[in-house]
Amino acid sequence: MDIAEKIHSKGIRSVSEAEYLDFIYDSKEYLEGDNLIEKGWDEFLIVGDTHGHLNAAKKPAEEAIKKDLPIVYLGDYIDRGDEQLENLAYLISLKMEKPGQVILLRGNHETERMNRGYGFQSVVNRRFSKKLFREIVSLYDRFPVAMVIGNEYFAVHGGIPEGITSYFEIMDLNHGDERYKEIFWNDPTEEIDTFQPNFQRGGYKRYGEKAVESFLKVNDLSMIIRAHQVQKNGYKYYFDKKLLSIFSVSNYRGGNQGKYAHVKGTDIELIDN
Repeated sequence: MDIAEKIHSKGIRSVSEAEYLDFIYDSKEYLEGDNLIEKGWDEFLIVGDTHGHLNAAKKPAEEAIKKDLPIVYLGDYIDRGDEQLENLAYLISLKMEKPGQVILLRGNHETERMNRGYGFQSVVNRRFSKKLFREIVSLYDRFPVAMVIGNEYFAVHGGIPEGITSYFEIMDLNHGDERYKEIFWNDPTEEIDTFQPNFQRGGYKRYGEKAVESFLKVNDLSMIIRAHQVQKNGYKYYFDKKLLSIFSVSNYRGGNQGKYAHVKGTDIELIDN
């Protein structure tokens, strides 16, 4: 019985700290460790924020398994929800079972600073210890921040960073580089053309249609798919459908819907989550 199955059948309290630590140690070899990865998939599922809501992660995963489809999660697996350790264990177990079919991207909540402020550090320290928290934080740098799929789609948590023209440049970014962080922090807006500071996000950036058009044209891509923001209907298209923003937890804030996407070629179906 793996740790995710044990948690599912017996609850998080059935798992010892040593078991969770061993699980984290073992998982490191399954995570890519690259900033950007590429896959030639024509059909796949893609999931937005799940934030400690296990069912929001499981429903699309079960659909992917049933249909034998690859699946991409766009980050923010922890903080805020009631099943943070459970959700993380489930997703990493899924990755270990199907490493080439399951991709876990890094979100802005896969950072120590956010975990301190939004609940995950307290959850781990209360149930286990600071040692386990440190080991989980050490995983974050192994999550890719961006993905190119089928020479059509650019998948990220937040969006494009200012000053990056080709996605190949992302591969060599130092993790302390502000442009690296912008990939999981930046937000789209119809109000501007290129970039401007977003003081609601601690000085990261907002990006507009011309910035998106330029990035897609240079890289011969069709669309950006991202997460990072609650959407009333679970999704929102921007810039004449050049960008899709999805959020996968229902009733997260103000009775919002949660959605995930089934992508097949250039067709996208938004599915209730």
